[in-house]
Amino acid sequence: MTETLSLLLILLTGAYLAVLFYLSRGLNRLPLQTRTSSRPPVSVIVCAHNEEENLPDCISRLQAQSYPAEAIEFILVNDRSTDATEALMQNAVRRDSRFTTFSITDRDPAFGPKKRAIDLAIRRARGELILLTDADGRPGPLWAETMVSYFSNYTDMVLGYAPYAIKPANHFTKKVLALEYLSHAAIAAATCGLGYPITCVGTNMAYRKSMYLAIDGFGEYKAHISGDDDLFLTRVRDAKQYGIAYATDKESHVFNNPPQLWSKFIHQRMRYASKGFEYPAKVTAGLITYFIFNLLFIIAFAALFGQPSLTPYFAGALLAKWMGEFWFMRKSGKMLNDLRHLKTFIYAALMHIPYVVIFALLGQLNYYQWADTNPAHHPEA
Repeated sequence: MTETLSLLLILLTGAYLAVLFYLSRGLNRLPLQTRTSSRPPVSVIVCAHNEEENLPDCISRLQAQSYPAEAIEFILVNDRSTDATEALMQNAVRRDSRFTTFSITDRDPAFGPKKRAIDLAIRRARGELILLTDADGRPGPLWAETMVSYFSNYTDMVLGYAPYAIKPANHFTKKVLALEYLSHAAIAAATCGLGYPITCVGTNMAYRKSMYLAIDGFGEYKAHISGDDDLFLTRVRDAKQYGIAYATDKESHVFNNPPQLWSKFIHQRMRYASKGFEYPAKVTAGLITYFIFNLLFIIAFAALFGQPSLTPYFAGALLAKWMGEFWFMRKSGKMLNDLRHLKTFIYAALMHIPYVVIFALLGQLNYYQWADTNPAHHPEA
């Protein structure tokens, strides 16, 4: 038992470090992306369900965009809200001619709610370039023009970073969550640089309307309750004819808030994990291997109490894992202009192993709450 665990720890840790090194090559390629100064017509889409608390700030930040007024429109979609969301949107339309809005009043069981809202907005959009963010997104004034600058003649989709904003600034737990969220962006950026992006966030992304229509939008994923971001990315990537870039410029960041309650955090991460088997086979295989790798550390830790001879192998593998991760996160943070919370790394690393195992398992139950839904089983996810 000791020899088998030791060998597995050594082999998988070595493989993991090799993967981190390979991913770092993707980060190295990002500065080579072509940028442009053109300002084509743009449609910014924000879909909201009961977002009266977040919309005023979001609308204010959209109004402050530096993009030429004649070349940008903001489409606000009220998705079955029961609060003041619609009134806030109508007020924005009255005050600023760049804004338009419409409401969805029913639920189509054949279409995930947010995907349906996005789809309807895209089909109404006048701009060729579609920029997407959420009602709780906090884009800076240069966001639109910076994201657009990554659209060269060979680029059809641009992925962006949506870092967590920490309030109050000294909130330790939220700092740890922000660092964990940076790790998602690090993988997105690195794999994009390698030419095979595997994830992204709907809070900050953009693509061509013509491409969306050409691939039939969300296609086979349209009924899924989530996946308007990474599952759509899967369709674009697997079409093998569209260029995808990652915006690293700090002006392209769209800050958003971390989950305010532990219950929301848990359901959010369960929703993320629930899509593991919807990705292409090699991505799913990688996720399964990563799950096994982290599970092995838990098994080895439990085995230490009966087999102390395993201690040097366990400690060595764990130290090597953490050193590799710190190096990769530091490199990613520099590339994405976000080194704010790297000091919390050791705390995040301690929690990460059980975090991966627990949420990987819980996610397969497909039982989570999202937006207006109650905690429920989601077989379509």
